[in-house]
Amino acid sequence: MCELFIGTKTKLICIKNIRFFRGKRNLPHSDKLLHLADSISITFEQQKRDTKNDIITHHKTGDKLLCPVKIWCKIIRRIISYTSSSADTPVNVFCLPDGSLCHFTGQQVLKQLHIATKTLGSDILGFSEKDIGLHSARSGAAMAMYLAGIPIFTIMLLGRWSSDAFLRYIRKQVKEFSQGVSQKLITKENFFTIPTSTP
Repeated sequence: MCELFIGTKTKLICIKNIRFFRGKRNLPHSDKLLHLADSISITFEQQKRDTKNDIITHHKTGDKLLCPVKIWCKIIRRIISYTSSSADTPVNVFCLPDGSLCHFTGQQVLKQLHIATKTLGSDILGFSEKDIGLHSARSGAAMAMYLAGIPIFTIMLLGRWSSDAFLRYIRKQVKEFSQGVSQKLITKENFFTIPTSTP
């Protein structure tokens, strides 16, 4: 049996919400050179925070695996190959042997995350499969951006956070979080405090 969970306000991302660009040209999903796009833009039609038609753009990385353009190209090409798909088909769909479409659920995604975490092991990751949930991807992305030196306001905008609530995703126990701090501390060994002025 296929299940589909949709939050009361959040609308699922559909094929029509994913656009590919090469320069300033919007490439159709049928384009044979779709994988050579420079960037992809995702339109979030409706979100929990009542923001409508929020557009987030990601650019190609050149990495063989970790490239948003290549990943989304594979997803879109797979879905449009289904005879019953349309522009309104959600991107969390797969085709069963009988040709019917089925949606994978959050629990199925979480199960795969647990398997991957267990396979890599806590010695490499520093945590076990019991420590992660569906928001771990958002947490990991926020942490990766922070460690890469991406400005806080950029992290907020790309993560679609309207407040500083995203800071809970920045984990100070991550080893690399404080890298370089000790070295910087000793560069300011002496400092002068301005005395309080007297009347």
